[in-house]
Amino acid sequence: MANRRELDPDRNMYDWAAYELLRLRKVHGASHRVVGEILHKDRTLFSKIEAGESRLQEEDADRLDEIWETGGLLGRIIRWAKSRHSSEWRKEAERSEAHADQICVWAPGWVPALAQTEDYIHAKLIESGRRNVDAALKEALQRQEALNRSPRPLVWLYVDQDALEHPVGGPVVMRAQLAKLLELAESPSWAVRVVSRNAGGHVGRDGGFDLYTVSGTTVAYTEALGPGRLVIDASEVDQYQVWFRQIGDVAESRSASIALMKAIMEGYG
Repeated sequence: MANRRELDPDRNMYDWAAYELLRLRKVHGASHRVVGEILHKDRTLFSKIEAGESRLQEEDADRLDEIWETGGLLGRIIRWAKSRHSSEWRKEAERSEAHADQICVWAPGWVPALAQTEDYIHAKLIESGRRNVDAALKEALQRQEALNRSPRPLVWLYVDQDALEHPVGGPVVMRAQLAKLLELAESPSWAVRVVSRNAGGHVGRDGGFDLYTVSGTTVAYTEALGPGRLVIDASEVDQYQVWFRQIGDVAESRSASIALMKAIMEGYG
């Protein structure tokens, strides 16, 4: 169980919900099987929730509140968790990323963060007017270092052609950046595909997002200019997974992506 983590109900509201679920289940003498029968779901889901490997859904929380007469405790926790400030969502997304078995990324406008070189990150921070550049650079590199854990996560990157042709940091930085992407494209744990301009007006033009799968449970994180949003509702996450597949449908093949990246790299001299 390399990805197992300890619950932190004092700082993480979904962990608090998991803690309360366990406590209430014991108070009412209900097994995972009984809870599963109440909600018409597999009993293993609730052992995963209590272990922090999945999240209690709002409709399930409301139903348990009704059955156990909690005064709305579980549903209130979940609704509060879903309304948290974006900075908390980003931290939660990074925790999911650090424990994920699978990571899917679509990042229009920039090379995806997990594949950026140190020089590209530095140039991006400087050119976008970011404060505390050194601290932000260190944080970005730590995120990348976390991918070297064992077992390594499987990573799917869909890269926007425009991001590859926008000279962040200048030609030297971009040549090195493309060299790194080409290296990752040859790795068995990475899939790198370029979404070329020939793809036209696909769904990905509406914005970037990440998908993190931890022990079979997937969450989405979407971020634009300004606040991001962590998506944990199962039906919403399903929609993001559909969108990721649709972007993949218009992406170039592996060989065509490699050829296109090499051609763009040559264009930088």
